[in-house]
Amino acid sequence: MIYSVLSDRLGNILFEIAAGISLARRLNVPFKAFVGQEDYRYVEYVLQYKKSILRKIDFAESLPQNQKVYNEPFFHYRALPDEKDLTVYGYFQSEKYIDKDFIRELFAIDEETKLYIRHKYQDILNKKPVSVHVRRGDYMQSKLYYAVCPVRYYKKAMRLFSPTTDYLIFSDDIDWCKKHFKGKHFYFSENESPSVDLYLQSFCRHHIISNSTFAWWGAWLDSSPDKRVICPESWLDSSPDKRVICPESWFEILYRANDIKDLYPEEWSKLRIRKTIFEWIDLYMYAISHYRYVYYKKIKKLIAKLFI
Repeated sequence: MIYSVLSDRLGNILFEIAAGISLARRLNVPFKAFVGQEDYRYVEYVLQYKKSILRKIDFAESLPQNQKVYNEPFFHYRALPDEKDLTVYGYFQSEKYIDKDFIRELFAIDEETKLYIRHKYQDILNKKPVSVHVRRGDYMQSKLYYAVCPVRYYKKAMRLFSPTTDYLIFSDDIDWCKKHFKGKHFYFSENESPSVDLYLQSFCRHHIISNSTFAWWGAWLDSSPDKRVICPESWLDSSPDKRVICPESWFEILYRANDIKDLYPEEWSKLRIRKTIFEWIDLYMYAISHYRYVYYKKIKKLIAKLFI
């Protein structure tokens, strides 16, 4: 039996299940997902998807005591061990873990959600829009770790399509999006459940995604062979120039553990957006205000080197 221990939100959950159940399928053993019981709110969060995208998943009430455990050591792909009795912990954010055809069928849209989307969004979908996913929210509170995609990224991505292209925008900050994306070619998904948004993205013609696993799955579940997916080159903000801002110990952990080389399918198009001087200043100010004790020690050490 293979067990996947679930954590975080829907996008990560789908990766965790996809990797575990693909391994179980390859080894011809049963699979179950497990949600820890410590936080009942998280249990409720996961189980809300039992009627939609997780309706085909079996859940375990507990984990076996004497079973091998595998903890994902790095962000990039490393093949899971061929153990028929295994409990796995990790994000497993790579298509390389996935039995593609099987997972697309496993996570296929349910009839109720399909009817809802067709009824409410068919007129927009007939325009063959490009989905645009904008992730802000919690990313804005962790600027040293997450690379928040600026407006420039989306504008640059949109220039890759025709000027008459229509866009359907998904975001955790729709008000911000409405301020920056105006005109007759922009539509917005508002007040929908995560399941509806995920499948609605997959029904779009092409995709511009943010550095979000939720957006990743919205694009990936679109099985069209000629779809185009535009994605940000930076997923986590652990670029080499972050050495200037982060203590070296932080950087080494970020850079080595969070190698994203296996995150995107090869056919997806990566866009690189460099920070402006104003964005760097904002990041410096954020770092200093949140980690002033660390920077006090660094400045004190620098002064000691200069004058002693």
